[in-house]
Amino acid sequence: MKKTMRQFVVACTALATALSPTVSIAASADDLRDLVGARAAGGENTLESRGWVSITGHHAGNASYTYWWNASRKSCVMVRTSDGRFAAISDVGKGDCNQKSDNNDAAIAIGTVGAIALIAALASHKSGHHDDGKHYADREQEADYERGYNDGMYNQPYHNYSRRDAYSAGYESGVRQRGQNTAYRDDHRWGGGYAPSVDVSDLTGARASGAENSLESRGFSRVDGFQSGGDGKGAIWWNGRTRQCLQAITVDGRIDSLSDIGSHRRCR
Repeated sequence: MKKTMRQFVVACTALATALSPTVSIAASADDLRDLVGARAAGGENTLESRGWVSITGHHAGNASYTYWWNASRKSCVMVRTSDGRFAAISDVGKGDCNQKSDNNDAAIAIGTVGAIALIAALASHKSGHHDDGKHYADREQEADYERGYNDGMYNQPYHNYSRRDAYSAGYESGVRQRGQNTAYRDDHRWGGGYAPSVDVSDLTGARASGAENSLESRGFSRVDGFQSGGDGKGAIWWNGRTRQCLQAITVDGRIDSLSDIGSHRRCR
């Protein structure tokens, strides 16, 4: 009995440590201070040349936030972009780059799917979703914020049974993010007002050169390109007025598919 109780205490202690958002973070942002103020496109290229990889990102208000991971440093930084330039670069936890923390004791000690799921659940929102760009130091507040964020994000009823401001802040952030994620639709607002989506369904099957000219005439700009399979080529097209982010796949010189992917790190 004593042994079982001791194991339980160890498991709970490990879980509390693992869930705590206060983690040791390498000061990588200091080495990137020269990029603050740089144009986003040039800054991203420089980050990549220095070994950083873009992991994920989101929009919040008039700014965008991207999270970059450096495998050799094992560190994650958050880049806030405003008006097309890097406005700030800050160190954040590994979880913001979808990486596991160094402390996996909770999962090992408890050894249950439930514990792993709980730890994973607390990583769905990022530092940039907080108004001050930082996770709560208190794990209970962080958990309340996360629950509120998910309720707002997935259009669930407001249920602040803990009566904490952290839940309210998380709920508001989740609602804002849901609006950002669906802003490409005609019936949702992004920034200054409503703008109808541009119909591009007629371009599927068209010759690539003609389709590209047509996309440009309809207000789209090519912002990225990549290889798709053996013979295919992909391109990302952005329309700043309608907030449409399209992915075009070209095979044998014709548009094989053209779809709205909602968001991309270069769609802004």
